[in-house]
Amino acid sequence: MTAAGVPGPVASVSVVLPTLNEQGFIRDCLDSLLAQDYPHIAEILVVDGGSTDATVEIAEQAGGTVRVVPNPRTSAAAAMNIGIAEARGDVIVRADAHALYLPDYVRRCVEVLGDTGAANVGGPMRAVGTSSFGRAVAAVTSSPFGVGPGRFHYSDVREEVDTVYLGSWRRQTLVDIGGYDETSLQWGAEDHELNHRITQAGGVIVLDPSIRSWYFPRETPRALARQYFNYGVGKVSTFTKHGTLPTWRPLAPAALVLAAAVALASPRPLGRVAVPAAHAAAASVVAMQLSRDQGVAPHRALSALAICHWSYGAGIWAGLLRRWSGRGFDRLPRAGRR
Repeated sequence: MTAAGVPGPVASVSVVLPTLNEQGFIRDCLDSLLAQDYPHIAEILVVDGGSTDATVEIAEQAGGTVRVVPNPRTSAAAAMNIGIAEARGDVIVRADAHALYLPDYVRRCVEVLGDTGAANVGGPMRAVGTSSFGRAVAAVTSSPFGVGPGRFHYSDVREEVDTVYLGSWRRQTLVDIGGYDETSLQWGAEDHELNHRITQAGGVIVLDPSIRSWYFPRETPRALARQYFNYGVGKVSTFTKHGTLPTWRPLAPAALVLAAAVALASPRPLGRVAVPAAHAAAASVVAMQLSRDQGVAPHRALSALAICHWSYGAGIWAGLLRRWSGRGFDRLPRAGRR
């Protein structure tokens, strides 16, 4: 580190990779991390939450700077806190097993931290589908109509944002902010909530498109619906903790669901379906535009748009019901893939 605390050209890096049953992705992910061109990666910490498949065995065989660390508390938030405590590097780079990283990924994280003095830097979430439905999901989640003004999904310029995909920090920043919240949030809300605390403390978060990785989105309608429903619940858990939200964009799908529910009371049959019909019409236009990309079928894009919007909105209301009833949030997924 430099004297000012800004990463210099010799800043050491610890990559922290939370895992739980990732045998289908972990080998390629680690290969891309081991191929990084930054010469000062101290370690790649695979923090495993108790995988019952071959994830740990594959990671242990990777060699190089890879080290497996057990995570008895299971969650991704706990994995990050364990990784932060274990890390020897000046800079923490968070990784995800469902992604591949270009060879200059870590180097650009360190350079952008140094150039900007930001508290957290990261790149956009570039989604790549590996099935017909997955390609539709990738197109939808790279579209402003699909995910709203969440710039980290599609921006191609360096800019200040409220959150980024994954992230990289000076280790001391994470220590000072208190690490990740393991106890009061819905699972999956930990990254955005951490960034909310960083900005509340006066820190800046910078998105830089030169920090490049490729993310593999959900490949089935059921998995996508579960993911976006949980996103909605997670936003309410953040609201419950802070009394505010990092951004108010989640209210759009919540308003969609509310409007559709209110319309059900209409005395006219057509009025009862007016909201979903209007949404379907708008989504159909967008789906046709997205289908110009090779391999994206319009009907699958329409399905993915509907799932993202309605599931997210339903998750917001489910989260609010939990808040109003005094029920807690789920620290861990009840079953299946995170």
